[in-house]
Amino acid sequence: MGTLTKASLAVALLLTTATSGFAQPPTGKGSSTAEPPACLDGTPHKKTLVTVDKGVQLQVLDWGGADQPRTMVLLTGLGDNAHVYDQFAFQFTDYFHVIGITRRGYPPSSVPPPGSTPGAGYDFDTRARDDIAVLDFLKVSKAVFVGHSLAASELSTIAVKYADRVETLVYLDSFDLSKRFQLPEIPPPPYTDADNKSLQIFLASSERMEDILRPAQAVCIAVQFDKNGAITGSSTPAWVPEAILSAVKSNPPTDWAKIEAPRLGIFSQPSVQGKLPYYWYLSADDKKTFDQNWPGIVQWYMDTANVFAVQQAGKPKPVVYRIPDAPHYFYLNSQAFVVRVMREFLLGKLGS
Repeated sequence: MGTLTKASLAVALLLTTATSGFAQPPTGKGSSTAEPPACLDGTPHKKTLVTVDKGVQLQVLDWGGADQPRTMVLLTGLGDNAHVYDQFAFQFTDYFHVIGITRRGYPPSSVPPPGSTPGAGYDFDTRARDDIAVLDFLKVSKAVFVGHSLAASELSTIAVKYADRVETLVYLDSFDLSKRFQLPEIPPPPYTDADNKSLQIFLASSERMEDILRPAQAVCIAVQFDKNGAITGSSTPAWVPEAILSAVKSNPPTDWAKIEAPRLGIFSQPSVQGKLPYYWYLSADDKKTFDQNWPGIVQWYMDTANVFAVQQAGKPKPVVYRIPDAPHYFYLNSQAFVVRVMREFLLGKLGS
């Protein structure tokens, strides 16, 4: 079996299986000496390393909008770096100064070792504190926080512990995952060694299997290449996502009554019939397992979004949109709709 065969290369699997991100390369293998030309970063943004803790620096991307008084902070899903927003960010630079943060554990940010207890060093409080430290460095007093997938843990923690720093919150398929891993899992996408022969082949495979249109630069930073340009594994140690997910599993459900800030949630609502794009590539046995376990996951999606949508006494009414059978990265695949509803929520109008 190849190094990437059994692990999903997409953060979508944070919500559908117990694995996520890229598998580890074999010991002694993997380098970045043969990056394909597509890995050259031509996006107009400023890169800054911000010290947030002893021995810990986070890469912050600044896509501009410097003449705008409002700041938007983009937070990523598990396994991603801030370059995943290299295209999406420019949808808002006309009204916001837009920055993105790559969380600890994912290059080019620092990869500090975990603490002695499960999830320590990568827990909700630590990651939220990291994000606020970035705002302090940039002298940003208050911001709009936008998060995808796993970033819900940071959004909600920041909203409770640093309420005075939050203007509004936007959850992009970003669920409270506290009960997600109590469910039986479904098989991961059936990637093979052949899907790793080049960056272009991998990108094509992930679009076919999981309907993901990730920017090439975001993938290039997340993987290692051999001298022939084949992908050999991840640039992040396997214990990083394990530590993060350990914190997710041990954290209690979000208490939405404690969150004062207005919030927008845009969620995928999968159906039992719609399945997932890679279902059709599974073996007969894996399809059987998928069919058995998928209905419970579909119900979890619905129930979790319903809880998010409940208006708490004395708090702003949450704004919720559900996109039927949308891919996990719908903010990339369905940008027109997502940007429209975000602009309506954040600006009260579509703007220019």
